[in-house]
Amino acid sequence: MHIKLQLPKGFLDAEKRCGYQVTADMKKVWAVELDLLYEFQRVANKHNIKYIANGGTMLGAVRHKGFIPWDDDIDIMMMRDEYDRLCQIAPKEFEHPYFFQTEYTEPGSFRCHAQLRNSETTAIIKSEQNGSCTFNQGIFIDIFPLDAVPDEEAEWQKESKKAQKIYERMYHLSNLSSLYQTDKSAQHHILKKLLHQIGNPIFGALAHYYFQKYEIECKKYNHIQTKKISLYCWGYKYKKLHRDRADHLETILMDFEFLKVPICKNYDHALTQVFGDWHKYVIGGSLHGETFFDTEKSYTYYIKNPHMINAKA
Repeated sequence: MHIKLQLPKGFLDAEKRCGYQVTADMKKVWAVELDLLYEFQRVANKHNIKYIANGGTMLGAVRHKGFIPWDDDIDIMMMRDEYDRLCQIAPKEFEHPYFFQTEYTEPGSFRCHAQLRNSETTAIIKSEQNGSCTFNQGIFIDIFPLDAVPDEEAEWQKESKKAQKIYERMYHLSNLSSLYQTDKSAQHHILKKLLHQIGNPIFGALAHYYFQKYEIECKKYNHIQTKKISLYCWGYKYKKLHRDRADHLETILMDFEFLKVPICKNYDHALTQVFGDWHKYVIGGSLHGETFFDTEKSYTYYIKNPHMINAKA
């Protein structure tokens, strides 16, 4: 594996946690992700960028002192001003094999949030497993911006619809420019390929334009200390992603495997808001499932040989 982090003895061994068998292969994926987290923390600490564990990563830190045994990723979130600052310094701070990916560092990826990737590895989601998407698809950790949510319900509903229309335009245009979701009919695939060859530069430029418009909408209320904040890359559509701002004002450090991550000091309320009764769990419920991982080969190999994904799986 192409990582710098020193792993504790035996970390890569398969083991049973909470009645769930964690394979040696998944341990390798965890190791790459922990290395990415460690590298991210180096840069964040150097520039005093404040961040916090998100979702299953915060839940894993509290409940398992590390990964949820059946989870396969790491999620980080930060306020938009911290996120923008990170985006500015990242291209100079992260060197190969680490790659900081946004729509600005790699046009056409269209994630609406950042990902720190290891370029010498592979993590390809199902809709991109046909080899048509050529952007960096190394194993990653997700880095989400948090934006202010309008306090008035009627105003949120209005802005939600507006932002969602912009997002849908961006998505459909990016779909044409990058050949996403080609698992439809052969005729659809041929037509899409023809459109891609003829209009890719135009569709790509238009998609990027709507991406910028969507980000402007996301930031619209950030000058106001609203009660709610949200992962606005999805938050306009999914109200369950709204969080209480008060929960995120103070943080504490919590063990995460052999590293530490900052989480909400009021983590019980924050986790309850997202997961309900977070003490209970469903084994296997956090796996993203259809992502293809390879910790030894670069994603570039599978872009050139997409048939090898099924062969290896």
